[in-house]
Amino acid sequence: MENDEFLEQVIDINPLNIDEHFRRVPAELAYYNAQYADAFEKYLRSKMLCERAHAEAYKRISQEAESEGKRATVASLEASVQMDMSYQMAEEDLVESESDKQRLRGKVAVVSAKKEMLISLGAHIRVEMNDPMIRAQVKNNKEAMAPEY
Repeated sequence: MENDEFLEQVIDINPLNIDEHFRRVPAELAYYNAQYADAFEKYLRSKMLCERAHAEAYKRISQEAESEGKRATVASLEASVQMDMSYQMAEEDLVESESDKQRLRGKVAVVSAKKEMLISLGAHIRVEMNDPMIRAQVKNNKEAMAPEY
């Protein structure tokens, strides 16, 4: 499993710095949507190549059977196509590209969930900020996080 440092940064939310997260969400969403679009394009191309490999193998195998004077059934032709190495390789590429597409779809969902969570967290923080003790604690935490120049 790959280590996606960017995704780790996306899901690491500091509730005391929620404004920064709100500013970053559109860029994060755009990043993963672009990756998903690329993966989806690769999947569609792999699917097209897999279908082409199937058709070419089917045609070649049926022509070979005819040239040998054999009458092959559709089931035997399909079985032979499934065993054809070029078709198997195309199908493996299709499986890999579909897996990549689904993985990136999940990452887009994570960023979307983060957006919804930030909205909820922001509303919760606004309610809490009416409490003077919490307001003082947040102020102290922000001062502690401020860089010293």
